[in-house]
Amino acid sequence: MRLIIRPNDRYPHLGLDRRPLAIACGEGWLGILHAFFTEADKVMAVGGSFTVLEVMEEKGVLHMHYAIAQIAPDARRAIDDACRLAAARSFHICEVCGRRGRLHTFGDLRKVVCSEHADGELGKGVPFEDPLNALDPYFPDVDPFIAARPTVTEFDAAPIIEGWLIEEDSEGGRRPWLYGWFFSEPVTRDGEHGHTSPIVQMDDMVPPRWVRTDTRLYRLGMCYPPAEREIRYWAQKLSRRPVPYGERPGGSDDMEAMLAFLRSSGRLRSTKIDRLEQAYREEQGHVNEVGKVRAT
Repeated sequence: MRLIIRPNDRYPHLGLDRRPLAIACGEGWLGILHAFFTEADKVMAVGGSFTVLEVMEEKGVLHMHYAIAQIAPDARRAIDDACRLAAARSFHICEVCGRRGRLHTFGDLRKVVCSEHADGELGKGVPFEDPLNALDPYFPDVDPFIAARPTVTEFDAAPIIEGWLIEEDSEGGRRPWLYGWFFSEPVTRDGEHGHTSPIVQMDDMVPPRWVRTDTRLYRLGMCYPPAEREIRYWAQKLSRRPVPYGERPGGSDDMEAMLAFLRSSGRLRSTKIDRLEQAYREEQGHVNEVGKVRAT
């Protein structure tokens, strides 16, 4: 599989803004890559040049090749150490989905997969029993990056958050948390709107499928654009009932009907509803423009 990391300003000191970066590995390793690029970007902030040459999976492990120039020896060692850590982590994270996994053999092929993906399109994998990285002092159980990632069993048993939204408290400097409608959550009634404790780690796949907070793991369901979500939130809130499982907040996908309901309720100021409608129209225009670009 070839994964694409598109140009952005997430790593301003790595030169990744000049062209999309083609990566020959699965989406499940996105988190490993982002952790490596974050560390490398910090090191390169002092100057020098960094060029990614190749990122690929080979014999089940993540390999990264890059060229660095005009940096101090200790800075080079820091990036090389981050690269070795990324490779070590790849032995313990499913390349397909990003949950915890282990190295399996599929005939002559080796691949790190979770228990769900150990039996799929490649056939039935056999866990690789030989010791890995015998000379490497890396211990995955004490690495928070690995420990926070769910197993298949834990993921399947986790509560679900539908219509989720990340809330960041920039003034207080606290870690972000999620708002949403909860299902199978121990302390919140099904279909009620609430928020989580602060986020520890979030899936790097797009869209993300799970989040770990200070208190528990959650599966992530549908995520809506901000304006649409706010319309759905108010329509659901003013209906004075929880969201039935399997039903979308607000009751349907008819946004015109939801806006009409908000106006008829008399509970919100007309100026607020006008603002919501305008934001939604602009949001939909942006979505349509993106769709046209992708189609070409």
